[in-house]
Amino acid sequence: MADVHIGDEQTFNDTAPVAPINLISHAVVRKAVAQLQHDHAISDADIAFRALLTVSKRYDVKLRHLSAAFVDDDVAIPRAKSLPAPALSFSLRGRGTAPKRSDVFADLVTTAVELFSAPAAAVQLRDAVFGGVCIESHTGVAEQLRHHFSFVEDEGSAAAYATARCEVLRVDDVAVSPLYNFTDMEVLGQSGVQAEIAIPMCDEDGCNWGAVTVMFDARRPRIDPFAVEMLHGHADSCAQWLRWYDSAVMPMLVGAVHEVAATLVDESGSASVSA
Repeated sequence: MADVHIGDEQTFNDTAPVAPINLISHAVVRKAVAQLQHDHAISDADIAFRALLTVSKRYDVKLRHLSAAFVDDDVAIPRAKSLPAPALSFSLRGRGTAPKRSDVFADLVTTAVELFSAPAAAVQLRDAVFGGVCIESHTGVAEQLRHHFSFVEDEGSAAAYATARCEVLRVDDVAVSPLYNFTDMEVLGQSGVQAEIAIPMCDEDGCNWGAVTVMFDARRPRIDPFAVEMLHGHADSCAQWLRWYDSAVMPMLVGAVHEVAATLVDESGSASVSA
């Protein structure tokens, strides 16, 4: 099995420039902390942050994703009953009441590289707060590329383009693609990526969740149309599963954050008196 990694925004290097994903992660976490302080009359921001971090670690969900759900009014109230998870066409790890997104994404990128016999692949999802696409899981992707393309706005990459238009995009030579500027091309070249194909992740209602990008180390690679069709089906299956996850699991996690925050407030005795 390929060495799969789940994002990079929770790793830090003081000597490296700040990755775009870190900027949006910090912004949405700060917003969630402020909301939690308001809801529970918490004077100490560290307590609110600990509540978010505790639930993030307990359920293995990214702090950025949990914080985005927390500030989203549509998922703020846990539902009493929800439908079971839809079956995934590429993984058995999406079942249960609180399956791990990281497991599902790892299985998707592994399936992608196996279908195309490619050296690298990534799952990139649309950010719920800022738009654009973020690298959520990857295998075989160089650190420089992950940093540079950690968050891409508009249609500034194959994944962003495929997500925005909900259509498959094949780039046979990244060095001449109008999608990329000179810096992008330089990063791709130094990372060993010369061609790529991005497969959109669209649910049954046509909602665009992101894209799976397969990367090649040679220009104009031979791509099996059957592999494209197979991965397209898997990507759409994942999109439907993500829709279920955000409607069924995230409300439960938001409720858990409130519970942990209330417990921490009681333990610390530091809750301020509400006006």
